[in-house]
Order: sequence, then structure tokens, then C-alpha cells
Amino acid sequence: MKTQATMKALAALTAAGLVLGALTATAGAEVLEVPEGVELTDEEITLRFWDIWPEGQPMAPIVQDFIAMYEEAHPNIHIEETPTQEVDYQTTKLRVAAADSSQGDVFFCWGGGYAQTYVDAGAVLPLGEYYEKYGIEDQVLQGATTYCTYRDEVYGLPLKQWAGVLYCNKDIFDEYGLEIPATFDELMECVKVFRENDVTPMVLGAKDGWHIGMIQNLLAVRTAGADYVNEALLGNATLDTPEIVRSAELLVEMNEAGAFPEGTLGIASDEAEELFYSGMVPMFFGGSWAAQSMDLPDNECSEADIEVVPFPEVSDGLGDKTQFSGGVIDFFMINAATEHPAEAFDFAYGMTKYMSKEAYILGDSLPCWKDIDTGDAEISPTLIKIQDLIQSSTGYVLAWDTFLTGSAIDAHYNLLQGLIAGSLTPEDFAAQMEEAKVTALAEAAEAAQ
Repeated sequence: MKTQATMKALAALTAAGLVLGALTATAGAEVLEVPEGVELTDEEITLRFWDIWPEGQPMAPIVQDFIAMYEEAHPNIHIEETPTQEVDYQTTKLRVAAADSSQGDVFFCWGGGYAQTYVDAGAVLPLGEYYEKYGIEDQVLQGATTYCTYRDEVYGLPLKQWAGVLYCNKDIFDEYGLEIPATFDELMECVKVFRENDVTPMVLGAKDGWHIGMIQNLLAVRTAGADYVNEALLGNATLDTPEIVRSAELLVEMNEAGAFPEGTLGIASDEAEELFYSGMVPMFFGGSWAAQSMDLPDNECSEADIEVVPFPEVSDGLGDKTQFSGGVIDFFMINAATEHPAEAFDFAYGMTKYMSKEAYILGDSLPCWKDIDTGDAEISPTLIKIQDLIQSSTGYVLAWDTFLTGSAIDAHYNLLQGLIAGSLTPEDFAAQMEEAKVTALAEAAEAAQ
């Protein structure tokens, strides 16, 4: 899953002066305070910082703003930023660099199975000592460090959390006399009515495998339950079960009923999502990061018309509407080979807290740090709806492509596209997903030796 905001959102916010306004209004000295007992060097040093927000990305000005703040507060510490486009960073740049620990002193990383490869290889610094010095356990929400903890040691600073929700354009539902669905059967009835009226029911850009995964992964939460899916993805249980098969069956059922755009395998995720913003499609299952695009004034569907609900429950499923796709997957980590671990952690700590707050203001994500002070900044109404919705959550499962590792990620995308193309059965999907997971875990274990 690629948690990136649309360029349309950035342009609109920048034009309105909201991005820089939020940065100035909410810049807090608290993120630059060094805790009592922590001493940083007086020597001139340079910290290398690797991230995924090159110029033009919505988070880029936030990153640059904090770097300037930090260097002003610490004149002897210089930050050398290396931003890289997300896909290149995830699939190539970080993997190559981590093989010999040449990545930045501070680097962005996804948790779960993705980071485990680097942790097992000794490329990431354990942070328990620094967590204690900075009192971080008391500052983050419960569960925020779950996916950066390996063998009872924490290896990352949590940046933000997300949740998958069903965005619904109430105007279109009202036009055809439909209620927003609470069950899968009701969802399929809505699909039928919309198709009878030549309306594409739901967004899907299947050219990008992760976009299909958003729906199938959540269906697995509904059919198998969050606890089981987490254990299966960790390698403690199998993905080749009737419940996982059923999640694939339900995805195929939706596709065959016409739930998705015609020719969806040739449509990219951003193209498909634009259909919702333009008021042409009534449903969009997506991450909370999409909230910033939901609120743009030039959308055909206004924020007031958008309802945010959990994905419908599945009859006899083991998971219910209080379980979500999502959680905390974005982290800053410290290179185990850094010559300046204390300074690297201090910079990463400040950057994390600052970005968490600013990302919430921007509408990109939900905060995972407590007591976020947004001052007088206006928070995305849609994001507030999502935050209210997840208050009663009982479980989360990360997107599979960030939970899985190595070759299993591409296998997941290919298998999902096979389901949509009709070239793969749900039974084959579950069996081959399990095989790909086991193979990737074995490869990661071997590489770590």
C-alpha cells in the first residue's frame, strides 16, 4: 500500500496558504527540547536523513521546515536530506543500501515484515535505551510501536497511523433510494441497483495491485478476524484457510457483479480515485490519508455529502465492524552503523513528533502521539469523522504489502490481479499466498544469518 496524497490536494492547500500557515502556527519549541540528562555533542557533525518526500510531495515542506528549525536550535548539527520517490525507495534504494548499512543515519522505513529483514540483518539500531531517556512510552498511543518491535526490542519511532474506511457519496445513494450498506449482502444489493442505472458502484484501480489489496485485505479481516490475520502474516498460522479463501471469493463476487470500473486492470489508483472526487462513483474504500482530498473545495462531491463508515460486515465472519485495516506502519529508524546515535535519535524524535502533528493538520493521517496540540489550525472534517469512527476499534491489520516481506509482496500483487482477471481461483490465491509468504520468510531468515 502506498500512503501518498494526491498532487491535487497539495496544489489546493498551497494556493490557499494553508500548508505554510499551519507550519508557522504550530511550530512548537517542545519538539526541540532535549530531556534532562541527555547530552548532545558540541562538535560539528552531519547527519544523513533519508526520506520519501521529494519536492512536490505534500509532506516535503513540513520536512524542510523542521530541518531548518533543528539546525537553528543546534548550529553544530547539519542535516543532509536525501529524499527519494516512494516506490524506488521501497523496492530498490533502501534494500541496496541496508545490505551494507550505508543508508542514512536516520531513515524512513515501513514496519512489520518489511523492516524485519533489516533488523535481522543488524542494520537498525535498537532504541530501548533512548525510549527510556526520552520517556516515549508515555507519549505514544497504545499499540503505536507494535510493528516496530522485534523480539521485545523497539527499533523505530512511530510517525502516524491510518485506518481503512468506506467513503460514501450520500447524494448518489439518495438519488437511487439506497441506504449506505452495513452488511455485505446490502453492499451487493447497492451494486446491483447502481449497475442497473449505469452507475459504477465503487472505485478500484487494479493496475496497481495494492489498490486491490485494500479491499481483499479488509475482507480477510471480516472473514477471518484481525487476530488470526495478524498471526498468519507473521508466519505463526497459515493463510491457506477457508476464511482467507472466502475473502478472495467475495472480492471475485464483487468484481463479477460489476462493483468496479470496467477495464479496471488498465486503470491506475489515482485515476480511479478521481472518479469519486468528481462525484461519478458513490463508494471508495480507502485509507484515512485520502481525507485531505475529500475536503477540497473544487470536488463535485462536497465534504458535507461524504459519509465515512466501516466496511460492511460479512455474514458468519469472524471479524466485525470494530476491526479495521490500518495501524501504525510508518517509522523513522536509526542506522546501526551511525557514528552519532544520540544526535540521530534526538533529530528523529523531534522530526517524528513535528511531522505527526503537521500531517494531522494537513489531513494526511491520524496522530499516534498523545496530546497533539494543533493550536488554531483547522483540521480536516473528514479526518475528524474517521478519528471518531475508530474510537471503538478492537483490532487492526496492516496492509499485507507492508506486513509481508521480500518476494511475497510482488507475489501478492500478482495474485490479486489474477483474481480480478479471472485467471486464478480463490483457492489458488490462498494456497499460493501461503507458499509465497513461507518462501519469503525463509529467504529473510537465510539473509540474516
